[in-house]
Amino acid sequence: MTRTVTPSHAAARVEAQAKLNLFLHVLGRGPDGYHQLETLFQRIALADTVVVRTDVAARTLDCRGAATGPTEDNLAWRAAAAFALAAGWPASFAIEIDKRIPVGGGLGGGSADAAAVLRAMNALAPRPLERETLASLAFRLGADVPYLLTKHSLALGTGRGERLVALGPLPAREIILLVPPFGVSSREAFEWHVGRHDGAPRAPHARPLPSSPLGWNVVAGYAANDLEEAVFANHPSLAGLRAALEQSGASIARMTGSGSTVFGVFPPVADGPAGAAAFPPLGAVDATRIDTSTVDRVAELELL
Repeated sequence: MTRTVTPSHAAARVEAQAKLNLFLHVLGRGPDGYHQLETLFQRIALADTVVVRTDVAARTLDCRGAATGPTEDNLAWRAAAAFALAAGWPASFAIEIDKRIPVGGGLGGGSADAAAVLRAMNALAPRPLERETLASLAFRLGADVPYLLTKHSLALGTGRGERLVALGPLPAREIILLVPPFGVSSREAFEWHVGRHDGAPRAPHARPLPSSPLGWNVVAGYAANDLEEAVFANHPSLAGLRAALEQSGASIARMTGSGSTVFGVFPPVADGPAGAAAFPPLGAVDATRIDTSTVDRVAELELL
C-alpha cells in the first residue's frame, strides 16, 4: 500500500554517481529481440550534482557543464515527467544539474541523473511510489537506470541489466578514465557487434561468479567487454588507450558499457610501485584523463 506523508521539504540534492561495467558479456537474444547481458556494475566517485525543487510555478531544466541536447530528450527531464504522471504529483518542478560525467562515454551519466531525479521526487512526494513502481519507471527510461536507482555499489545485472543481485563491496581502487572527444551510442555499438557476430552461436549464459565474496583478482579473471571488438574496429584509437593503461600496471583495463570511455583499475600505492601515479602523461593522445576511484557505498540523498 502506498503511504502518505506530510511533506516538510520542497527540494532535494543527490550526487548522481557514475558507473563502470567491470565486465560486460553479450549473450543470446531474448524473445523481445534485445540481447541478454551479464554485467558487473561498479559505482565510482565521479558524479553529477542533481537538485530537484517542487515549490515552483513551472517545469524547468538547467543543465550546466555540458551540452545534453533538447530538454524533452534529457533523461532527467523524462524521469521527472514520468514520475509526475505516475504519482499525480508534482504539477511543476525545477531540475538543476551540474554535469561532471562525460556525455556519451558509457559511464551512465544521463541514467544516473534520471535515477537521482526519481530518488529525489519519491523522497519529496506526499504519496511516494512503491519500490516496484519506481523500478518499473526506471527500466522504461533505460537499462542502466534501475541499477543507478539502487543503493548497491556493486551488483550483477542480467536480462538487459535490470535484473540485479547486490554484491558485497570491493575494496576501494584508484581509477583512471580516458575519455576521447567522441561518444559511442549503445545502438551503434550493438549494431556493429551484430554485424560481426550475428548468426554465430551464442552462449546461453556466462561463467557463473563464485558464491564467496568477490575480490579484485577474481573480477580481473572475468573482465571482458564483448562490445570492445566491434567498437575498436570502428574507433581504433580506443585500443591504444586501453594498451596504455595495461602497460602502466592497470589490473583491469577495459571499455565501459558501449564506450567510448576506457578505464583502468589501479592498486593502492601501498600495493604497487606507484598506483595510478605511474600512468604517464597523455602527450599527443587525443583523450581527456579523469582520476577518480571506486566507492563502497552510494551517496545519500540530502533534503534541503
